[in-house]
Amino acid sequence: MLERAVGSAGYRKDVLEGRFGGMYRAFQYGAPPHGGMAAGVDRIVMLLCGAKNLREITMFPMNQQAQDLQMGAPGEVMSNQLMDLGLRLLPKKND
Repeated sequence: MLERAVGSAGYRKDVLEGRFGGMYRAFQYGAPPHGGMAAGVDRIVMLLCGAKNLREITMFPMNQQAQDLQMGAPGEVMSNQLMDLGLRLLPKKND
């Protein structure tokens, strides 16, 4: 997967091994175990402040629908924003 990702960015396999050789060789044996054991700075601040809810201390709080009500995000994308990024929207496929 790493080879494909680097290849799609336009790099050859020798560049992958030269720049990311350690990680590339490590992944030959499988992905390391990861399960989210870090406490997180936000949780530590919550405990230090005595807050009952993580949203009370979060710098950019969102509601249950993952919307940032202060910034109005996510919002509608304007066509000039898409052009700046070289993107275009495709119509939804009807299933």
